Amino acid sequence: MHVNRVLVPVDFSPPSTLAVNYGVALARKLKAKLSLLHVVEQTSALLYTFPIEAEKVDSQRKEQAEKMLPAFVCPEDQDDLDVHFIVRAGEIEEVVESVLAEERADVVVMGTHGRGLFGRLFIGSTTQALLRKLGVPVLTVCHVTRPLEFTRILFATDLGNDSDRGFEFALDMARATGASLVVAHTRDKRPFVTYETPEVAMVFDEERKRTLKLAHAKFNEFRAKCKAAEVQVECALAEGEASETIIRMAGEHVADFIILGLRKRGAVERVLLGSTAEPVIRGARVPVLCVPIDTKTKSEDYATETAGIRS
Repeated sequence: MHVNRVLVPVDFSPPSTLAVNYGVALARKLKAKLSLLHVVEQTSALLYTFPIEAEKVDSQRKEQAEKMLPAFVCPEDQDDLDVHFIVRAGEIEEVVESVLAEERADVVVMGTHGRGLFGRLFIGSTTQALLRKLGVPVLTVCHVTRPLEFTRILFATDLGNDSDRGFEFALDMARATGASLVVAHTRDKRPFVTYETPEVAMVFDEERKRTLKLAHAKFNEFRAKCKAAEVQVECALAEGEASETIIRMAGEHVADFIILGLRKRGAVERVLLGSTAEPVIRGARVPVLCVPIDTKTKSEDYATETAGIRS
């Protein structure tokens, strides 16, 4: 993993302001450059009825954004991080994708749950759409209450066939930042069934033992890789609803941020935000770094031998 440039979309809401601070911290830690982007959405309500007035309003908003954007980064950081300030007009998703390619950014940092200066709900539909489309890691900042640090990273995994890909990224991040790593795996509790027979209970118990053995074997592989990379690691196993358990484990281990793998499936290779990733992003008190994981073949299906995250 090598990060050359960090891109931060800014809508001037408090969450996106916080995202800039995290983007600066991440860029400094990884010795990367920084780009700040504001997208001026066209005033479509005026466009057809009053096209001249709409163009004037858009021009004024663009000028205002160009003046405001540099104020988010102190002069010292602007010089050290070679900050690019970019203001474009258009649809947010399209512009972010385009600028991401132009800037050759390796990571995107986004604030969540914020309405911008111009009334745009930036997270929610926008963030979800970008997580599906962007092919780079996205660090989301939601209910965070402290500055970004790099002491301990929690990597949540379902230990599936693709888990090595997510783990390698987490390991590289830990090595690059000098952080220790917590590898967390959650197992769904077996639902209680009133009509369960001894035979059915035995099947459940045998399956539980088998998946537990697989989990410990995978943990041993991860420990060996961390030892070779001289990264301190702790493996944690817990039971419960996946997203709630991940958030709880991040708090118990005092993790500075969480890493989740997002998967691509289907003919259009659309990232699926499942029942785990989205609630973790919305509920975590630390940033969540979502890393896209590509599928090479259909045989590498991500519904695996162990229960857990369904990202």
